[in-house]
Amino acid sequence: MLNKNDKYSSVIIIILLTFLFVMSAFGEETKKESSVEKKSPSLILESANSNENVYENDEFISYLKGNVVFVYDDIKIKSDEATWWRNQGKVNFKNNVRVYRGAQTVTCDQMNYGKNNNVLVANGRFVFTDTLERTKITGSDAEYNIQTKYFQLTGKPKLVRYDTASAETLFISAERMWYIDSIRCANVVDSVKIIKGKLFSTCKAAKYYTKNDYAQLRLDPFVIYEISNVKGDSIDLFFGKSQLKSATVMGRAVGSYVDTIANTKDSLYTNVWGDSLLMTVSDSGNLDSLWIFGKAKSKYYESKDRASVNEASGKKMLMAFTEKGEADKVKIWGNAKSKYFITEQKSKGINEASGDSITVTFKKGRASRLTLAGSSRGIYFPRDL
Repeated sequence: MLNKNDKYSSVIIIILLTFLFVMSAFGEETKKESSVEKKSPSLILESANSNENVYENDEFISYLKGNVVFVYDDIKIKSDEATWWRNQGKVNFKNNVRVYRGAQTVTCDQMNYGKNNNVLVANGRFVFTDTLERTKITGSDAEYNIQTKYFQLTGKPKLVRYDTASAETLFISAERMWYIDSIRCANVVDSVKIIKGKLFSTCKAAKYYTKNDYAQLRLDPFVIYEISNVKGDSIDLFFGKSQLKSATVMGRAVGSYVDTIANTKDSLYTNVWGDSLLMTVSDSGNLDSLWIFGKAKSKYYESKDRASVNEASGKKMLMAFTEKGEADKVKIWGNAKSKYFITEQKSKGINEASGDSITVTFKKGRASRLTLAGSSRGIYFPRDL
């Protein structure tokens, strides 16, 4: 017979064994559920007007024609014809191929799908459109990874970003393009061109984010905006609803600006240099300001008198423009120095100055007033001297 202690021990052992059995069963069920969750979706044939099935070389093949529709997770694929290798999970779509995924549509001449890598390979007149992002991407051939939402395009790919507020549509072209749909980012390399309204830019590599309307230009970037241009080691472009809003230039920044003097045929040439540069554009679409940082320097002269070069330098410089895009004033901070040819009513002269800061005011495109601040020094003498 069992004593009290033995009985208690037996009961405890039975309880422990029962608990371990239940937990083991629960664990197995959890594993089954997790394996079901990780299982990738299946490619399902939804419709076809004609379905001819054959068995060749240990392979079950379906030849489909007319209103062919396949469904894969949240994707619907349509075509006029398709060949389906069922054992391999491969499908070849032909003629009038269309792929739908939410607000996105893909069209092409021919497309292959393989379940092993979940990649759609499109050939011939590839077009991708996203109505929510107002984006259209075209090219000769493309590959699309269904899970990572990653495009790879070749054959002169182009990206078009439509603007409903104005006619200034954004165009991007290059030799190769990768588009990451999950973060709405296009990567382009080789012979890159970005155009929008008054903007024309080139570089060897760039990224464009459709969600933020923002572009990064790398490797010999060069930007032309109407009558001004900038270049440097790298340039970032920020777009508004209808046009370019600003451009930042980092590393060996150079900017140029050309304007016509009112009521004359003469042109004004302005060149600036610095470690970095910021160009802003007003709501009217004209150049608003040029900020130059780090070893800032500018040269300014008229086309009829190229020998009379106005110069300014300092640690930081601001060139401000009127609403019409005409030069308004230049301000220099930090060890500021300047040499300007001043035109007055009765005489012409040269003003050389230095100080903590210098402000030069322009009138009708010409320097008319110079103001010094801080520890300043200046000299003015007639031009003929």
